[in-house]
Formats: sequence, structure tokens, C-alpha cells
Amino acid sequence: MTIEPIHELRPAVLVEADQPARANPSEAFAALLDSAKHSLARADAAAASLAAGTGSVAEAAVARAKADVELEVASIAASRASNAIATLLQTQV
Repeated sequence: MTIEPIHELRPAVLVEADQPARANPSEAFAALLDSAKHSLARADAAAASLAAGTGSVAEAAVARAKADVELEVASIAASRASNAIATLLQTQV
């Protein structure tokens, strides 16, 4: 049995500034969801290339981890917005 070495990965980028910060919260949340959608697509493509034998396990795992983090951030942002709206609706005037 021959075990092939894992190829070197590109350096991780912690913060990617593709676009300037948005002033409108709804646009910012929409951009967050779009980013999560693209991360999921990249993770799916990495998993498909792994299944086809052209990708590496490390790249697929890193892509999936990035997608999971973006989905978690989007989930937390939606939860906080929902809680803020519920608090406002419960406020008696």
C-alpha cells in the first residue's frame, strides 16, 4: 500500500475584504448570506473533486470548515436581529 503525501495548502486568510463595509444592515446581512452560499458551493466543489480523485482531503476539510463558520455567523446574526425585534415589539409605549 502506498500512501501519498498531503500537498502543501495555501496560507489561510483570516479576513478577506472583498467589498467595503455596508452601511445598510439588510445589505450587510444579504452579503453575509451570499458569502455563505459561495463558501458552501466551494466546499461542495472540493468534496466533488475529492470524490473524483483529483482533490485532497485537507482542501475539502478546510473548505467545509470555512463554510460551517460562515453559516454559524449568519445564524448568530439572524438570531440577534430576531431577538432585537422581539424586544422592540414587547416594549410598551
